Amino acid sequence: MKNIALGFQNKFLPALAKLGNLKYMVVLRDGMIITIPFTIFGSIFMIVANLPFTWWTNFIKPISGYLNAAVTVTFGILALIVAMGISYQSAKANKLDTMTGTVIPTVAFLLAMLNDKLTINPADLGSGGIFTAIVVCILASEVIRFCVARNWTIELPDSVPPAVAKSFSSLIPGSIALFIVWLIRVVLHININSVITAIFSPLVVGLDSIWGIELAIFLVLALWVVGVHGTNVIGSIYTPVFLTFLTANINAVSKGQAPVHIAADGFLNFGLTIGGTGAILGLVLCMFTAKSKRYKAMRNLGLMPSIFNISEPIMFGLPVVLNPTLMVPFIVTPMVLEFITYYLMKFGVIGMIVAQVPWTTPTIISGFLMTGGDWRASVWQLIELIVAVAAYYPFFRMLDRQELKTEQKEKTDKQSSESSSQSVSTVKGA
Repeated sequence: MKNIALGFQNKFLPALAKLGNLKYMVVLRDGMIITIPFTIFGSIFMIVANLPFTWWTNFIKPISGYLNAAVTVTFGILALIVAMGISYQSAKANKLDTMTGTVIPTVAFLLAMLNDKLTINPADLGSGGIFTAIVVCILASEVIRFCVARNWTIELPDSVPPAVAKSFSSLIPGSIALFIVWLIRVVLHININSVITAIFSPLVVGLDSIWGIELAIFLVLALWVVGVHGTNVIGSIYTPVFLTFLTANINAVSKGQAPVHIAADGFLNFGLTIGGTGAILGLVLCMFTAKSKRYKAMRNLGLMPSIFNISEPIMFGLPVVLNPTLMVPFIVTPMVLEFITYYLMKFGVIGMIVAQVPWTTPTIISGFLMTGGDWRASVWQLIELIVAVAAYYPFFRMLDRQELKTEQKEKTDKQSSESSSQSVSTVKGA
């Protein structure tokens, strides 16, 4: 058994770590981050415009169009924002000039989004084009990298200003990348967006179901248990899908319709990330019953970060990682809570996600804001926190008792050692 564990740790874990650090896993993760300030900005206006109070709705009705304008602009061009983020991170990863490495793939994406009339419909630049933005921009960046690596560039004398030299240097690689997209979309009449959307449709459908969500949650937690940052690895895959769902919900609500997707971006705050991955705030609150010095110190260290959904101090300090005692509550608790949340939203007991908040927003507050002001969502998050405490408590008590025995033994051994030293000193003095 020991050999199996060592083999797992020495071979499997490094492979998973490499997966998370693959160039385009990193590009995807970091490239999507650029959307956060825009989606949060739009969500603020969405929340203000759609608070579930009749008196408030009547009060802001004269300016509702002004408020929804901010929502339309931010979420209406989300795919374009993603294209710029992915292009920039791809340029950095491929060691290209970031200016041209960002602009050229972004233009390639716009070229790919031409409709059958060979014009750009602004409505297509929303969430429906996110996957196209990711694929086209990554491929365009790879084409540029391929050309630059083979010196298919125009070199100008040193006397030419650097900005001009860079523009000419990217002329051939950029033209080749744009020509390929133009050939496919304009000459061959292949609807690139439709093809890419069809390719990713199984992933979208899967993550729009309870079992797809549960699988994603399980993978995140299982990777964390063995020491791999599961949120970075699996989150790179599900984030574009959940962001697409959030945009669809926001567009529906801004038109006076009901949201349609349960697993919108922010859904995992109901269970998985209460205080950080693994509903870790529940474990931190259990530490208020700690009798051992170690866990009292860990409580003081981890409480404030966990309130703001930062789990790393507890994850690696307690630790939760590679801790067989905590493995069961760490995996099972969030999965059960998210399962219940899914059906509470499905049957209208609590509202669906219609806004994005910063990931550091504390539990209970985040539920109220993400659902557009539904107080029931806050109450449910409070209940989830209580459930998490109850789930972690017996396992934590087991750890605390073991640690207390260890500390008492160390104290006894230290006292015995000091007594022996004093006896020896007395004998020598005599």
